[in-house]
Amino acid sequence: MNICIGFLFSLTGITSLTEIGQYRAAVYALEKFQIDNSKSNITFTFEARDIRSDPIESYRQALDMARSGIKVFVGCYTSACRKAILPVLEQYDCLLIYPALYEGQEIHPNVFYVGEIPNQQITSLLKFTIEQFGKKVYLIGNDYVYPRYTNQQIREMLYELDGKVIGEKYVPLGHKEFSTYLEEIKHSSSNAILSTLVGESILPFYKMYYELGFNPEEIPIISPITTELEIQAMGPKYAAGHYSCFSYFQSLDIPENDLLVKGMKEKYGLDTVISSVMCSTYIGVQIVLDAICHLQSTERKKITKYLYEKEFSSPSGKIKIESNHHLSREMRIGKAKENGQFEIVWSSEKQIFARPLLTNTLFDSADEEDIWKGLVEEIGKEVSDGIIAVDQNDKILYVNPHAYEITKAKSGDLFDEANLLDIGYEVMKRKMRKPYNAFLIFIKKRSGQAIQQSNEKYHFGKIATYNPAFQKELRIASISSQFDANVLIFGETGTGKEVLARTIHEQSPRRNGPFIALNAGAIPRELIASELFGYVEGAFTGSKKGGSVGKFEAANGGTLFLDEIGEMPLELQVSLLRVLEERKVVRIGDYKERPVNVRVIAATNRNLKEEIAYQGSFRSDLYYRLNVFTIQIPPLRHRLEDIPYLSAQFLRQFHQYYGKGPLELCDSALQMLQSYYWPGNIRELKNVMERAFLLAIHETKICPMHLPEDFQSSSTIKQSHVVGNLKSLEKQMIEQVLQETKNMTEAAKILGVTRSTLYRKMNKWNIRKKHFKNSSN
Repeated sequence: MNICIGFLFSLTGITSLTEIGQYRAAVYALEKFQIDNSKSNITFTFEARDIRSDPIESYRQALDMARSGIKVFVGCYTSACRKAILPVLEQYDCLLIYPALYEGQEIHPNVFYVGEIPNQQITSLLKFTIEQFGKKVYLIGNDYVYPRYTNQQIREMLYELDGKVIGEKYVPLGHKEFSTYLEEIKHSSSNAILSTLVGESILPFYKMYYELGFNPEEIPIISPITTELEIQAMGPKYAAGHYSCFSYFQSLDIPENDLLVKGMKEKYGLDTVISSVMCSTYIGVQIVLDAICHLQSTERKKITKYLYEKEFSSPSGKIKIESNHHLSREMRIGKAKENGQFEIVWSSEKQIFARPLLTNTLFDSADEEDIWKGLVEEIGKEVSDGIIAVDQNDKILYVNPHAYEITKAKSGDLFDEANLLDIGYEVMKRKMRKPYNAFLIFIKKRSGQAIQQSNEKYHFGKIATYNPAFQKELRIASISSQFDANVLIFGETGTGKEVLARTIHEQSPRRNGPFIALNAGAIPRELIASELFGYVEGAFTGSKKGGSVGKFEAANGGTLFLDEIGEMPLELQVSLLRVLEERKVVRIGDYKERPVNVRVIAATNRNLKEEIAYQGSFRSDLYYRLNVFTIQIPPLRHRLEDIPYLSAQFLRQFHQYYGKGPLELCDSALQMLQSYYWPGNIRELKNVMERAFLLAIHETKICPMHLPEDFQSSSTIKQSHVVGNLKSLEKQMIEQVLQETKNMTEAAKILGVTRSTLYRKMNKWNIRKKHFKNSSN
C-alpha cells in the first residue's frame, strides 16, 4: 500500500530561508522512516508544493492536493498560512502536522501543533531575561499575527514579573532598514531587545546592530525565532553573544540528536545546520508515519486518538503528545557562539506542559488546569460533545478542543451559558467533588424541537434579529451610522454585508447622498484603479472620450461600499490609503487633485488581521485605517432563532411577487431548517425557501417534502449522531465517577442524581460495581 504525504513549504518567498530547512528535514524524516521500517507493508511518498509565504497560495495548493486524495499534510510555517488551509482540512477531513512555534491561540481537531508555544518558550525567556539583564524590555517584530499576539502575552507576563515594555515596534515582513529603531533603542533605558522578527528581516537587524557598535553583554537580542539556520546565513560573528529559546539546539548532546545531525549532514552536506523548526518537522513526520503504520489508516480521528498521551524519545529529548494537540517538552536557552552554534546556558530540566489558549495570566490556574486536563480529555476523547471545567465562580479551568471550536472560550474566561443557549446548544452542568467544588459542563447541539425565538427582537432599519450576539453588533452599527468614521464589516459569504452597509448609510446623516458599491473581487484587477479613481481621456487604450468619473467621486457626499476589500491588489492598497488619509483623488492619467467627501464602509469574508503584511495579502496600515468601527455578522448557523422570522419574511416576499402560495412552514420543516449547517448563510436560505415555495405554491404550508433531499438526510443523520454521542457520554461519565468514588451514595451525590436513578442507569448500561475503588456500599 502506498500513501502520499503532502508537504506545504515556502521554497520561495520571504520565509523561504527557514522553510527550505523544514522541507529538507521532512524529506529526510520520511526517507529514514522508510528505511527503518522496510518490512512494513506501507510505502510512503510525498508531494511537495511551494506555498511562497502566501496564505492564498497555501489554500490553493492544499485544496488541490486534498482533492487528489491526500489526507495528511506537513508544513505551513506562518500562522496565516496555517489558518488559510483550515477550511480545506475540515472539508476533506485531513490532518495537518504543524511544525512551527506559534502564538498558541488555537486548538483545532484537524491540526497537531509540534512547535513550541508561549507558555513554554516566552515564559522561560522572560524569566531568564529579567534575572540576567533587567526588567526593561524593547519589543520589535514583523507586522503579522505571531509577533502581535506574542507581544500581547509578553506585556501581560512582564506586568506579573514587575517588568516594563520600553518600546514596541512592528515592521512589514521582509523589512531591512533598522537604523532608526536601533538608534531609539540606544538612547532608551532598555536592558534587552526581544525580537520576533522572522525571515528576511532577521539578518539585516543583527547586522545593523553589530555595525552600530552595540554590545550584547549590555543590551542583548533575545529571540524565540533566531536559530542556527539564520546565524549561518548572516555569519556567526553577527549573532555571537545573543540568546534564543527553544526545545532543541543542534549542540544538544544526546544520542537521538547525534543520529539526526549525522544523517542530515550525510544527506545534505557537512555544512548543514539544523534548527528547532527543522527538528520539529522531523519529529512531526516521524510520529505521524508511525501512527499510520500502526493503524494501517490515514483516517484523522484514528491518528489523533492513537497519538494522545504517547511519549517518544526525540532529538530534543523526551516529548509527550497531549490531548490538546500540543507537545509537552523540555525547554532550553542558548547563547550564540562564534562557531555558529549555541551554548546551552539554561534548561527547564523537565517537560513543560503545553497550555494553548492561555491569555489571562502567567501563573494563575496552572494547578487547576493540570488537575482537570486528564478528566476532561479522557471523557471527551470518544465523543464530539464539548466539555468545559469551571470553578464555583464560572471561571473556565479547562476547555476540550470541541468546546473551544463552539465557544472560542479560553482558560481564565468566564463561562457564558446564555450565549450557548442563544445559538442553539443545550448545557448540562454536573458538580464534581474535587477540586475546589468545580463543575463539568457538557455542551451538545439542541435537537428534538424547533428552536424557539426569544421574546425580544431588535431592529436596525430594515434588519431585525432575535439573536443576542447579532443584536450587539447591530447596536455598534447604529452608533457608527451617526458618525463619518470608517467601518469594517466581517462576515461569511451570504451573511448580508452589503445589506448592513446600505442600512448604515440609510440611517446616517448622509442618507440623502449616493450609496455606491464596488466589489473588489468581481472586477479584473487591471480595471479596479480606473473604477475607483476614474480616468481622463486618453489615459489608456480603450478609454472613452471625455474620461470617466470614478466611484470615489460618484459617492461624493454619500457612502462608498468596498465589498471583498481583502481581494484588492496590494499595489492599489497604497493608493486607497492615500485617498482615505488626504480626502483627495487623482484620476488616472491626470495630475489634478479633486477633493472628495466620502464615508467608506468596507467588508470582507477573510480575516485581515491574520493576513496583514503578507505577500499577496493585505497592508497593515490600510487595515488599521479602515478598522475604526468593526462589525462581525454571525453566520446563520449561529442565528438559528432568526430562521423562523427570516423564512416568514421571504415567504411574504414571494407571495407578494407571485400573487399566491404558502405563507407558513410546518413544524417539522422548520426543525429541518434549524438543523442544517447553512454554509451559504442567508443567501442560501432565500434560495431554498424560493424553491420550496414554488414546489408548494398550491399548498397552504411548506412541508419537509418540499425541501431539498440534503436537508432531510442531514436532519436524520444529525439526530442519530447526537443521540449516539449522548449515550456514549452518559455511560463514560458514570464509569468515570464510579472509578473516582468508593460507594453509591458518594457517586450519586457527585453526579447530581438519586441512588435509585444511578442504579437504573447502571442497569441500563450494564455497569457493574467492579468500577468502584472497592466493592463496599
